[in-house]
Amino acid sequence: MLRIAICDDDKKDIEYMEEIISESGMDKNEVYFHEYGSGEDLLMHIKELPSCDLLILDMQMGEMDGHETAAAFRKVFPKTTLVFWSGVCRPTDESFKATPFRYLFKNYSKEMMIQEMQAVVREVKSKQTVPYIIGNYYYNTVRFEPDDILYIENYRFGSIIHPYQEKVDYDFEKKGDIKTKKKLNELYEELQPFGFEYAHNSYIVNMNYVTKMSSEGDLKLKDDTLLRISRSKQKSFREAFSELMGYKY
Repeated sequence: MLRIAICDDDKKDIEYMEEIISESGMDKNEVYFHEYGSGEDLLMHIKELPSCDLLILDMQMGEMDGHETAAAFRKVFPKTTLVFWSGVCRPTDESFKATPFRYLFKNYSKEMMIQEMQAVVREVKSKQTVPYIIGNYYYNTVRFEPDDILYIENYRFGSIIHPYQEKVDYDFEKKGDIKTKKKLNELYEELQPFGFEYAHNSYIVNMNYVTKMSSEGDLKLKDDTLLRISRSKQKSFREAFSELMGYKY
């Protein structure tokens, strides 16, 4: 299921864009639309988006314009396909700092809009949809891809994410847990295709970062973190690890 966010202060324009997307090769059964009436609205609810494949962003809205909204959005979703569209605003140097894929104008004919949107749909579909895990660190929202994570452990109110610090740009000098409200079993369903496996009932491990596994069940990760495979998980973990290594090499 692809997730498409449309941010525009005109409800009719949002409905029109959804119609254009549906007529541009995007089956309604494979897309979930998220609608936002302003830049502030989008950023207020951005934590609720587990992923975002495409953002259609109006350039002229209320207090927060498209440039400001795009800059804030990019801090959470740096790889999402971004399309600016506008009724009056022309692109500027500032527009391209957010690396938009297209800059569309609302006065395009429907035929031209569909033609442009078909290129956008092809771009979105060409990218492998990778789940994003949203965590909270102090007062910051932190977004992780599977390769950013070493392991995730169970927590009373959700889960705690342990990132591979060489892969992420965030400052972790302060001590504190990065937490998500998602339960461990939910995260496992999302991340299992990307090499995550239960090493213990209380944590799942990114097997891509396992550098050593002893016959006694000791695990060493790439950052020298040491974990233990529980007795009940040793067989399934070793089988999953062997399958992953066989696929990679």
